[in-house]
Amino acid sequence: MITISLAYVGVDEGFRLRFPFSTTENSKTLLEVLYQNPRVDKIEIAEVSSNVYNLGGYLKNVDIWNPDNREKLETLGRTLQTMDRDSCLKFEGVLDANSVNGLNDVLRLSEALDEYILLPDAGGGSALGKYLVTHGITPFPESVQPYLDYQIIGAEFYADHGGAFCRAGYVVRKEELPQQFLQTGQEQKSVMLLRLRASHGKQQNPIFTTLALPAADELLERARQRLGIEDFAEAEITMVDYIFPYFATMVPQDCITVESANALAQAIVQMNQTDGELLKYLAAVELEQPDTFDGALQIARNIGNYEMIPSSQADDGFHTQFGQIRRLDAPIETQGMGGMELC
Repeated sequence: MITISLAYVGVDEGFRLRFPFSTTENSKTLLEVLYQNPRVDKIEIAEVSSNVYNLGGYLKNVDIWNPDNREKLETLGRTLQTMDRDSCLKFEGVLDANSVNGLNDVLRLSEALDEYILLPDAGGGSALGKYLVTHGITPFPESVQPYLDYQIIGAEFYADHGGAFCRAGYVVRKEELPQQFLQTGQEQKSVMLLRLRASHGKQQNPIFTTLALPAADELLERARQRLGIEDFAEAEITMVDYIFPYFATMVPQDCITVESANALAQAIVQMNQTDGELLKYLAAVELEQPDTFDGALQIARNIGNYEMIPSSQADDGFHTQFGQIRRLDAPIETQGMGGMELC
């Protein structure tokens, strides 16, 4: 969804439009402004918010009064509703990697995401250089790798191949990478992202890495090595994100660990294979209201204990924003001593 805030120039008043939205309701809002305030020629876009953080910069000069533009914003809003978190992050980089000269370009690029790839943990010259060498895109013998200037390697690749650095890594057209790299499944879909930070004393800068889950033991080991730690308990989880909507706000983060996050990611993948199972899980979380991440994980492991029921049976079950749900057995024990769960 896109929310566009419009304001009267120099005056602290205005209104908002949301796309996609009822065309009738948007038109009604515009007509009310036309009739209630004669200064419509002095209205400008004050702010644009969406899941694609940098999108506002590319919509600032859109003429909102043009009906064709409003129709295009409707199309863009519907496209954003279907994007998972990975696609939104990639779209940010795709926008910055191209010359965007208007709403038509934004729409075109939103439909061309499959032509690009996002390289995670490559959000700068040095990080990109290390990623290129580690994954064999720019091969070097292992014996010389400790002595390489990764900043130069990354800067040269960027100069030759274009693309853009973004908050999730580096976005570049797939045609700029070796075909054998694309065939190794480097861009496999994840369902959860963790941002990890490891501190190594005041004399050293902290090390960051992004971990896509679910992950096999080999990938977990690589993440530990990148962080320079023996156990994930030595690292701090600074960000938790999901590709599916509502999970970030519904699932508590208290007492989360890398291991429990990986277990929930595996459960999400499994639930996603059955139609309606993810909505049932969100409804169960709203019903149980666990205090900790482990409580949410236990609900996922016991999702068979719940059943969604038709909304027509209003008196049967518990009403949630995801539909009517009932529990088929006794409550799951998600609370610890004294109503609080220990981490």
